[in-house]
Amino acid sequence: MDFRPLAEAERRQLLTALRGHADRGTALLIDPEDTSFAGTADDVPDEQVITAVKSVPVHY
Repeated sequence: MDFRPLAEAERRQLLTALRGHADRGTALLIDPEDTSFAGTADDVPDEQVITAVKSVPVHY
């Protein structure tokens, strides 16, 4: 996997989203195809959260 720095616009968008998460608890959305940042949401259905947690690989 090669390191690719974020473009300036993408970096600003991600920083704004992280601040929104810290200040207001907005959810950070991740693209399931390539795990890139996909935006934010004020409310996420429980089923979507459960699906996301189940999709995280666990290695012991």
